[in-house]
Amino acid sequence: MSEKRFIVAKAGFLFLFLALTLVQFLSFPGQFQHMRRTQGMSLLIEVGLTIVVGIWILCGQIALYCLWHIVESMRRGWFYSAENLNWIGRLLISFKVASVIPAVLFLILIPQADDPGFFVMLTIVALFIFSLTATTSLLKDQIAAKISE
Repeated sequence: MSEKRFIVAKAGFLFLFLALTLVQFLSFPGQFQHMRRTQGMSLLIEVGLTIVVGIWILCGQIALYCLWHIVESMRRGWFYSAENLNWIGRLLISFKVASVIPAVLFLILIPQADDPGFFVMLTIVALFIFSLTATTSLLKDQIAAKISE
């Protein structure tokens, strides 16, 4: 395979990781603080949202780190290896944790809901993460079967 494709993939992961970090520490905490000041949201809900969304973004960062290692194992020709299977297992765990977060956000935000648009978007994101979880689980099973042959 072309070395350039691996470099492009890893550069994309790096820039996405940096963007997620920026959003995690600067954007969402400020957004929730602004919502508390302008919309009368309680401090407890602001802190809860900041923690839950921070964990959600952390799951994305962990997933990107795992994908970095998976792409590196592909570059070296070690895709069907026990080490790569471990990285895929970690990726699957991050997706599973990320799949729970939308339900937690529903529980935190539903008492103050006045617009269904956010909840529709949250449902779409939850379904997307669930499909990534299911696909990664299938991939892990396939690689485990190939290794045990």
